[in-house]
Amino acid sequence: MKKKKIKKILIANRGEISIRIAKTCHKLKIKTVGVYSKQDESSLHLDSMDEKYFLSDDPLQGSYLDKDRIVKICKQLEVDAVHPGYGFLSENYSFSKLLEKNNIIFIGPPANAVREMGDKISSKKIALRAKVNCIPGLNKEIKDFKQALKASKEIGFPVMIKASAGGGGKGMRIAHKKDELKELIKAAKSEAKNAFGDDRIFIEKYIENPRHIEIQVLGDKFGNIISLGERECSIQRRHQKIIEEAPSAFLDEKTRKSMGEQAVRLAKAVNYYSAGTVEFVVDKNKNFYFLEMNTRLQVEHPVTEEITGIDLVKEMINIAEGKRLSFSEDEVKTKGWAIEARLCSEDPIKNFLPSAGKIKKLSLPENIRTDSGYKEGNIVSIYYDSLLAKIVSKGKNRNEAIQKIIQALEQINIQGIQTNQDFLINILQTQEFYESKIDTNFISNYYGQGFSGITNDVNTLEIMAIAALSNNLKYLKDVNNDLNKISKNWILVFGKNKFKFSLKKYDLLDLVLEKKGEKYHVDLFIDPFSQINQIKINDSFYNIRVTKNVNTYQVFFRGYFIEVNVFRELEYKSFKNLPKNNLKSVDNYLISPMPGKVVDILIKKGEIVNQGKTLIILDAMKMENILKAENKVKVIEVLVTKGEAVASEQNLIKLQMIN
Repeated sequence: MKKKKIKKILIANRGEISIRIAKTCHKLKIKTVGVYSKQDESSLHLDSMDEKYFLSDDPLQGSYLDKDRIVKICKQLEVDAVHPGYGFLSENYSFSKLLEKNNIIFIGPPANAVREMGDKISSKKIALRAKVNCIPGLNKEIKDFKQALKASKEIGFPVMIKASAGGGGKGMRIAHKKDELKELIKAAKSEAKNAFGDDRIFIEKYIENPRHIEIQVLGDKFGNIISLGERECSIQRRHQKIIEEAPSAFLDEKTRKSMGEQAVRLAKAVNYYSAGTVEFVVDKNKNFYFLEMNTRLQVEHPVTEEITGIDLVKEMINIAEGKRLSFSEDEVKTKGWAIEARLCSEDPIKNFLPSAGKIKKLSLPENIRTDSGYKEGNIVSIYYDSLLAKIVSKGKNRNEAIQKIIQALEQINIQGIQTNQDFLINILQTQEFYESKIDTNFISNYYGQGFSGITNDVNTLEIMAIAALSNNLKYLKDVNNDLNKISKNWILVFGKNKFKFSLKKYDLLDLVLEKKGEKYHVDLFIDPFSQINQIKINDSFYNIRVTKNVNTYQVFFRGYFIEVNVFRELEYKSFKNLPKNNLKSVDNYLISPMPGKVVDILIKKGEIVNQGKTLIILDAMKMENILKAENKVKVIEVLVTKGEAVASEQNLIKLQMIN
């Protein structure tokens, strides 16, 4: 096997994964080339590169997906190798072949393995031949609805519709009954076409209440392939992972060993080398079935690195250079527990709608592994994935890892866009997560009515109210510089709640509040950089985010949110007597819930549509969002066109209600 020392790598990606790859390259004294689109010209990942090269104004096809342009840049800058990261061209067979043709090393598996495992129909056939457990289903492309219905009846509902070239949860839909099948197939094909340029789908049995557990494999070009253990990835939303951990609290040693052996067997069947992941679904009885193989570095690879001490990017580069694995599977020793939470730009309270815009403030924890792709002032674009950062904790055991990641998430302060920060904290604090009683339906079941960020727990509400009042008192003290002028009686109103506090003492050393005879000794410190409130109430310490608006304080704590009106007692009496606004909207519009692009318009002017009919499909952050009629309506006017970019809260369709 001919070895070649890699001296310069082009990282064909963006965001946090580009930065993470560059860090290892710098440790190995390998030069890096970063690439960027017009939308990313001020992106954080460019700060980590030795050289950077502009791709084009096009956000995707003409930039990060332009194979020929990337190869041309490689030749122009005398690049030895390309690391694709994940997404974009990481699992593109023709790209890896094009690099090979131009004598540029692809830091990844052989092109044939990319092709065979990248096609889910092909990969399942190979898995069956390799005696890997597979999910029952029709293992060929579905050509039309008639064939789909026949296959679904034979398999038995519920069934999973999957994009053959899919990944990352895109092009996947679950049909629980035949009436849903037609529309879900259309949606899956459309999303797959947009994401992968390939709308082929197939159908298999949906395993109910499964866990999603994957095996990390690593192989060299000499046929040595090993397993580095498993990752539990069952906390998912819309088939996309948001919390991952290693190892899995569910597996026993027998199942773990068997899954590892089957993963290695599958990798050997395609002469695999480099890092790869074999994904399985596991039922409640620990029966496991092959799902897919990702022939690339996974988003969640840090949790494996944390418990094994192995730098997977370093190993990928060594393997690409023609080196043998320097350790055997028996020599891999795991230590401790690691958990990763994906911090994303989306609004959980609005059904996780993508949130794009300028990041006005960004403060991330420094005492924990944080793989981030953004800096303060960056624009979060509608054209790319919603991932902002990966927060990764390491503990001696699972409980310690959970506590560390919760504390880290509480220290984050991001303003200007919405994030899932509080939703992540909320999940991590549930008894079900703590006891690892989870499956891939956890979010849809536990948050069946959606995530509201509301709590009725009195102790939690008291802590949040005290934080708001303490901030208000500090503000008054700083403005007046006279503690004697501060009012003694305060009323806090939020939602249907009303708390009355009395100010008993406030001097340079002590703040004492009283509510219904109970006293609260409060010590407030606001971190000057993160603006996080580090607050002590009696003998307990808390991290709380508090934002002052014109008339209210927004308080975020332990995954919950309240907006507090803080009144002096006399002010509250006036507030109660204010007239209520009874104005009603006359016109009815379908409004865009997010910035995005119009993928399809399924109605026309003058049409009368029933409740539940799909009106328009928007694409935002690589996910399709189906907007339906909430009532029976007549379409008065369609205000946008197919392919048009739209802003958040833009009017899309004018409607008239029909009784």
